[in-house]
Amino acid sequence: MTTTDATLFDQAHVELEAGDLVQASEKFWGSAAQALKATAQDRGWEHDSHAHFYRIVRNLVNETGDKEIVDLFNAANLLHINFYEHWLEIHEIRRLADQVRELLERIDD
Repeated sequence: MTTTDATLFDQAHVELEAGDLVQASEKFWGSAAQALKATAQDRGWEHDSHAHFYRIVRNLVNETGDKEIVDLFNAANLLHINFYEHWLEIHEIRRLADQVRELLERIDD
């Protein structure tokens, strides 16, 4: 994890424990987004839109053969949606946060 990813991820846990599920969701998403942007930057891939995130994930799957990256990214994206729609419960956010952590670890390898 980069410093930015780790900071956002840690802040998300603080928000989660404080009961702010919306901000926690967005910060977990933000940590994934920043990791994807850093990865794309390192490889010279575009990374300035949400659509680019899907391309980055697709490129990473092609590069690594790790198809689970798609599911891990989708978990992060679900947290991003929750920022706007507010329907996930705390136990669901915790489970998705574990998947975001896994995504960050796989991207960092």
